[in-house]
Amino acid sequence: MRAANDPNCVNPDPSDRKGACRCPGAGYYSDLMLEAMQTGAIFFDCDGIIYRTNTLARQDLRVADDPAGVGIADLLSVFCNGDDLLPGLLRALEEPENAQVKLPAGTIMRCLASNAQFFVSGCITRLECGRRLLSFRNIMDEITRERILSMVLARTKIFPWFYDLDQDRMLIDAHWFSYLGIPAGDGTITQEQFFARVHPDEREMLAEALRVQLTSQEVQDTFSYRLLRGDGTWEWFSEQSMYLGRTEDGSPYRVVGVCQSIQEHKTTEETLRLARDKAQESERLKSAFLANMSHEIRTPLNAIVGFSNLLIGGEVDPRDEEVREYSALISRNCDYLITLVTDILDLSRMESGSMNYCVGSHSMNRLLRDIYDKFAERMPEGVQIRLRLPKGDLRAETDDIRLRQVMENLVGNAVKFTRKGHIELGCSRDARSGAVRLFVADTGLGIPRDERERIFDRFYKIDAFKQGAGLGLSVCKTIVEGMGGRIDVASRPGRGSRFTVTLPASASEA
Repeated sequence: MRAANDPNCVNPDPSDRKGACRCPGAGYYSDLMLEAMQTGAIFFDCDGIIYRTNTLARQDLRVADDPAGVGIADLLSVFCNGDDLLPGLLRALEEPENAQVKLPAGTIMRCLASNAQFFVSGCITRLECGRRLLSFRNIMDEITRERILSMVLARTKIFPWFYDLDQDRMLIDAHWFSYLGIPAGDGTITQEQFFARVHPDEREMLAEALRVQLTSQEVQDTFSYRLLRGDGTWEWFSEQSMYLGRTEDGSPYRVVGVCQSIQEHKTTEETLRLARDKAQESERLKSAFLANMSHEIRTPLNAIVGFSNLLIGGEVDPRDEEVREYSALISRNCDYLITLVTDILDLSRMESGSMNYCVGSHSMNRLLRDIYDKFAERMPEGVQIRLRLPKGDLRAETDDIRLRQVMENLVGNAVKFTRKGHIELGCSRDARSGAVRLFVADTGLGIPRDERERIFDRFYKIDAFKQGAGLGLSVCKTIVEGMGGRIDVASRPGRGSRFTVTLPASASEA
């Protein structure tokens, strides 16, 4: 027989503390049972005197010695919202109908000896022998993680949920209901109630995804849909779910997921889309405007150029040298203006993707000779233009109008930057690849090495004082590359530059 104060006895005779032990499970097995418990256990008698504790209880209370013989009210306090609960809980346990009283949510336990305190869940149970058992679990870490997670989820508008297959209901985070402005009830919602709030356009898609998910075919895709808020407005959400284990037949044990409000992303996306559409429409209108204005601008320019040429070539009194000078000035500036307008129009076509090419077989000899004739009479004093053509007629598959525009632009630039010497214009065919190369070389100012890569950029000018908008070379590069060729430049400052246009190998020599 064991004495009632035997530390291994969990159920002594209540009539006499020093009497015989009548507990059949006392001893070795009771030790194993107590230490195997995942909760702290404190046994005390009707007077509140502790006679047994397990290791987990002592660890949570941070007491090294067994507190047997100490009053439970002297060891710890149990309080919630500042109120000491222990006396009231013990009184409630004296009521015959109360075999057990639970600690309310938010209860904190504090050890008076070590000052350790923590959130706790548990209950006080009246044993058959009239003794008491306080069983508790330290939930401090759980509460901390729960509060942090709740704060993070609330700020990110993420709401966890899981589907109870037994009850056929969805349990959603309480913040979801308050965020939408709808009654929370018990925190659950049926399929019918949920899909009644899904926008009709996404309802069938989402219902099918859930049906597949609940019939043992896991779907981890992300779905976007709109939900009806309590104020009658629609809000975009994104949702993803997965299985939390499977049963023997492969069906889901539980389906868990998260949904997140993506309304801000959708609003930003819509704002950007509208801005993009507006920019594209503005670009279209700009291109249409420039295209429509081209004829309006070119018509008066052609008249000005034509009559200026008549003045220069007509019968003018030699003594009227001033008239000739002014007429030549008008003609030159008209050429500059026509070139500028053409470059702007071409730039507009390039940006709108409406630059078209009419490719055919054309004579490079004839094209370059026409350009030579055009510029021969316009060379500044001290500068000669030379034509270097092969003996046979060199032909290429190209757009001769666009190619003429490129070569005239290159010759015009050479004239602009050459004060003395010569400008050479010519072409040749590569014997190995069959490609045609057209070139414009000059003895002008040349291009510094660090600026050669930038000269093909839009609006870039080496000399800000030279006439032009800095579009010519950019347009030339785009045109040449659009025809499948390339344009290169070689230059030595103070010695001149050489621009080479290489057309594809479809060229052939007659």
